[in-house]
Amino acid sequence: MAASGLNAATYDREGRSHIAALADYAMHLMEQMKYINEHSFNNFQMKIGLNMGPVVAGVIGARKPQYDIWGNTVNVSSRMDSTGVPDRIQVTTDLYQVLAAKGYA
Repeated sequence: MAASGLNAATYDREGRSHIAALADYAMHLMEQMKYINEHSFNNFQMKIGLNMGPVVAGVIGARKPQYDIWGNTVNVSSRMDSTGVPDRIQVTTDLYQVLAAKGYA
């Protein structure tokens, strides 16, 4: 799981550069997977689901603390990942509109 724009330092309300950064990261991950497959003679497949919206974040666990995020935004992304098409990046309509306005195909 990866997230972008979780705090005031990385959240860009007007330019939404944090959303473009997340999309760029997803595309780079897909490119890396192709590279790994070509050079290791494997056929790994990856599915990615991208969504945008509010989340709740925090540290959980007393013995082994971990930072995590929750909420419907995360749940929808997870469902897109689990039901998506291999080797594709699936996005919600809201995210698509933001990326299309920035020139993403």
